[in-house]
Amino acid sequence: MTEWAALFKKDFRLTRTVFFIGLVINFLVLLLTLYVDMNTGDNLFLFIPLLVAVVLHIFYLPVILFISLRTEADQLHLWLHDPRSASTLLLSKVLNGIAMMFVSLVILYLMAGSLIISRFSLIEAYWTDTLKAGLLIFPHIFLISIMISAFVILLWSIHHALKYRIGRWTWLALLGAVIIPSWVGALIDSSKPYKLLTQWLSMETNFPTFAIDPIPLYAGEYLYHFMVVVGLFYLSAWIMDRKVEV
Repeated sequence: MTEWAALFKKDFRLTRTVFFIGLVINFLVLLLTLYVDMNTGDNLFLFIPLLVAVVLHIFYLPVILFISLRTEADQLHLWLHDPRSASTLLLSKVLNGIAMMFVSLVILYLMAGSLIISRFSLIEAYWTDTLKAGLLIFPHIFLISIMISAFVILLWSIHHALKYRIGRWTWLALLGAVIIPSWVGALIDSSKPYKLLTQWLSMETNFPTFAIDPIPLYAGEYLYHFMVVVGLFYLSAWIMDRKVEV
């Protein structure tokens, strides 16, 4: 446990500057929100900056991981000679980024919540749907961010595995590693077997007070994407452990 805590603290130090810059940006977004409110007089417009900031958090974890891994690349020989497995080292970075992202998103949610409470007198049904929508968006921002991050880690691993083998053609391999899985994934997602395997345990979400159709959600789809992310993560760790040389 002590070794894990030390590893986590080290990864935090690598990206803490970005983390604090992100918190400052959050407060700048709040100031922009208040400025929009004063200059438009429309309470709906004031949520646009906050909503954009929340959605852009899908790139938060990939950016944090890229910066952390880029820093490790400057002393890759030390990282690779660490007695711990690549999966442990990578997992520490992922959890560190998730913790930072969680704090940042919670701050944005608290800002949005305080604005809603101070400017709207919603009936109970609207409050229920607003809260439900916020709770639905929160984990999905994380899920999308984690999926993008899995590809960031994979591309980083492939880059270091090939850069001394094929040199300048590594970029072509990385391009293929992006295009081919995306193409295969699109084919799988549109196939009938995929729908049969994933569309079970419906969790359809309704928003009676919103002018939108019910949102279809299935537990099978979450399980499928979870397995893909885990598979990409361990593939990346295997590449780092077995195929990367310095």
